[in-house]
Amino acid sequence: MDQHSHFKRWGAAYLLLGLFLASWAGQFVTMLIEIGNEASQHGQSFSMDEFWPQFFSATFENWQSEWLQLLVQAIVLLGMKHVLFKADALDMEQVQLDLAEIKEHLGIPPRDEATKSELDESRDIRASSRE
Repeated sequence: MDQHSHFKRWGAAYLLLGLFLASWAGQFVTMLIEIGNEASQHGQSFSMDEFWPQFFSATFENWQSEWLQLLVQAIVLLGMKHVLFKADALDMEQVQLDLAEIKEHLGIPPRDEATKSELDESRDIRASSRE
């Protein structure tokens, strides 16, 4: 695999990683300025030993809320998948039955007993609906 196809394939991941690192660096700089200003307002000297716990606390609080949002979105989307794609699954089932009927008409035997029984059920339902 040449370098061009690697970046074409993984470019979005690198872009997201770069954006993540840039936003994290932006958080670092703004917190550095904010905590430095607070220290000078209170007449204290700035100390990196006091900065790191606050920085990591803010980072983990932010990540916690982001992961919570992601979890809720995943649960909602998973639930909606069953509602939104139910019709698609029914359509696909109908297409498979139609294909099995075409195969039967052409003299091609069903792939398995389950398909044969579904064909028989489909035929029975259609016959009863015509009567």
